[in-house]
Amino acid sequence: MVAASGWYPDPGGAPGRFRYWDGDGWSAETTTDPRRPAPQPPSQRSDRSGGRGWALALAVLVLLTVVAVVIALFSTGSGPWTRTGAKEDTNSSRPTVSAWDETSTPTQSTQPPPTDTGGVWVDCPFSTGQGSTKQSPGRVAAGGLSFAVQSGYSADMWLYLAMLYDAHAVSRMIPGGGGYDSSMLVGLASFADGFTDLVTTANQAMQCWSMTSHQRDVPPEVLIAGQQIAVSGHPAWRVEWHITYTQGEPIPGEILDVIAVDMGASANYYALFVCCRPVDSPDFDASIDAAIASLTVA
Repeated sequence: MVAASGWYPDPGGAPGRFRYWDGDGWSAETTTDPRRPAPQPPSQRSDRSGGRGWALALAVLVLLTVVAVVIALFSTGSGPWTRTGAKEDTNSSRPTVSAWDETSTPTQSTQPPPTDTGGVWVDCPFSTGQGSTKQSPGRVAAGGLSFAVQSGYSADMWLYLAMLYDAHAVSRMIPGGGGYDSSMLVGLASFADGFTDLVTTANQAMQCWSMTSHQRDVPPEVLIAGQQIAVSGHPAWRVEWHITYTQGEPIPGEILDVIAVDMGASANYYALFVCCRPVDSPDFDASIDAAIASLTVA
């Protein structure tokens, strides 16, 4: 059976990216918003007279490249007409990117307060866990953690968080928000993926959540506050991030919440509740507060 055309999670594995399937193949174009219209076919985007223009541009580019290479070789004395030996390559080292590592503590110039991570940006890892919790009417659940669906919110099959598995979500469009929405999601962070500290996992989920879906315009200084709570008697850690937009977005900012719950000795994962809502909106504040109050561990 051939899959219907539409935006799907990027098969290349890029977190938060979607690629369009037209029934025959994948588009070269990607997006972070799977609700956007389908990309135009290449034949509609191309200029009818562009064939000869591209050929001419390519020829000019090749000529300029050859001239630049010849000039560079003469200036450095490294051409085939020189008798000097080859120079050592000192510019071939590749940059490295740190992955999640909960066994060591990053070096910090200034130790932040206990409730402030400093809003450090990190790469969002991919979960290796597998599972699919059966859903019940009126609630959204993952691995025993569930919340009540609030008025106006409906199932969102596109929303996910790369570091979580067995994720299930609902969302509600923000009136006049230009495509922004308020979302709620539950999922699981596997111990096998290195998520073995409750507080660290909550902070990493916040960093991953903000980077994956809220990367348009984050100010350089943000505060992630932490608070110890309990969900159905289970230890939990809540972090909250206030983002202010400054580049003319249709909403002034958003509030992100993450709650990581210790599911007990028999579980090999933490269960997480993740949500976002617009700032200065009593309506959405009430919905999020009600959903958090309804969190239950079965």
